[in-house]
Amino acid sequence: MEETFEANTQDDYVKEWMVEFIAMVNGDKHHHLSVLYGTDQQDVQRAMLHELRRIYTDTERIDVTIIRCEEIETEDEDTFFEGIFIP
Repeated sequence: MEETFEANTQDDYVKEWMVEFIAMVNGDKHHHLSVLYGTDQQDVQRAMLHELRRIYTDTERIDVTIIRCEEIETEDEDTFFEGIFIP
């Protein structure tokens, strides 16, 4: 029997990431909290840079300090509100 290869491993999926960072633009401090999408932290970093360039179009230099970068995990517990809410 031929060995099969599973192409869609859990690491291949695009995930939601919560990124909190501070951008110093022209001496002004801007605190951001964004939900970005990527398969890993490098993808998220690229998405963050695209977002910064979209927001601050007239700026040549942007200094960024990342405070938090976490993958958003959802819990699939459908029975959480079971019996509590009655329409």
